[in-house]
Amino acid sequence: MAACKNTKVTFKVTCDANFAELYVCGNVAQLGEWIPAKAVKLVYNEETKCYEASKMLPVDSHVEYKVLAAKDWASVECHNDGNEAANHSFVAVKGHVEEVHVACFR
Repeated sequence: MAACKNTKVTFKVTCDANFAELYVCGNVAQLGEWIPAKAVKLVYNEETKCYEASKMLPVDSHVEYKVLAAKDWASVECHNDGNEAANHSFVAVKGHVEEVHVACFR
């Protein structure tokens, strides 16, 4: 039996304001390879009050990403002081749920 090469990772994002759309853009092909036009759309879940999406990512890969309020870097997540937030990062393992809170966007 062949080893599983991908695993489902779920992104759950909360933020201080409501947005029509949010996106995840990151360093792996499944998250757009840092190209905002290819970012993954998050869908708001009324029950959990989170913006969510699940993607199949390479097992044991180091994933970095940022959250965008639109498909461009002008709307990247930032801190309350207006400075751009650092990349989020994790290793994709089976069943991983990546939960983040975003203070604001540019």
